[in-house]
Amino acid sequence: MLLYNYSNVTKLSGDSMNKFEILSETLDFIEENLTSQLTPEMCADRCCYSLSNLQKMFRCTFHIGISDYISRRRLTSAAKELLETDMSILDIALKYGYNSHEVFTRAFIRLWNVSPAKFRRERRFSGVFPKLTEPRTVIDERGNIIMTSKKRFDVSHLYDFIKERRGKYAICFDMVELMRINNTYGHPAGDIAIAECLRRIDEAAGDDMLPIRIGGDEFVLITDFSDIEQAKAVSEQILAGNSGTVTSGGNVFPVSMRAGYAVIPKNGKIRYNELFDSFIVAGRAAET
Repeated sequence: MLLYNYSNVTKLSGDSMNKFEILSETLDFIEENLTSQLTPEMCADRCCYSLSNLQKMFRCTFHIGISDYISRRRLTSAAKELLETDMSILDIALKYGYNSHEVFTRAFIRLWNVSPAKFRRERRFSGVFPKLTEPRTVIDERGNIIMTSKKRFDVSHLYDFIKERRGKYAICFDMVELMRINNTYGHPAGDIAIAECLRRIDEAAGDDMLPIRIGGDEFVLITDFSDIEQAKAVSEQILAGNSGTVTSGGNVFPVSMRAGYAVIPKNGKIRYNELFDSFIVAGRAAET
């Protein structure tokens, strides 16, 4: 069962954790079916979520669509098998849904810039392929860098990253009043506010943590903490920035977040009824 804990001064919206659960369930489903027929529609059906919203979540989080993610996971797994097994290249290609050696080779080269045969001869599998492009940087209207990711991370490795952290805490952030900022100051101001939230989270994140954006104003920091006090210390460091302001179009306005804590389940799937029940219990405890 998913466990929630809240500090006395923060409370997280259920929608943020809903999206994290949907994302986790989709990643599980993709991983379980890498060698089977698999489409974005099947993923959406599995988690009872609309395809358009699931695609939007993937593009927001990974900057690629579901089909591209599936392809990267398959080619990543294929690359691992090239080095760790004696299977022929054709057998590996067929296993991961490519109907010929040639089609598999072209896809492999597009991703790795090397043929499967050469990859098998010369490469070592590090567990993270391919490397991301340069970290994204956002600059405000005064020329100040307000968000730059210090981490390089392969989106096709995210499933393994989360799986390795089962039983660990995820810190979930919900930005306060993004709609009001958009309506009052315009969407460019909202973009700057989102970037400021990401900057605060990324700045506090350790090298063994991964911050991801899972929605318009919702973020998750996946940690390696088994102790709630460690997760609280990091979230309090991030929320200490709630008094900070940003500027857009000559307007100065505050940017704040709320935070909650969830344990990534060690076994099994996260269920909706358990999710909402635990949220209600934790919400009442926080009010008390």
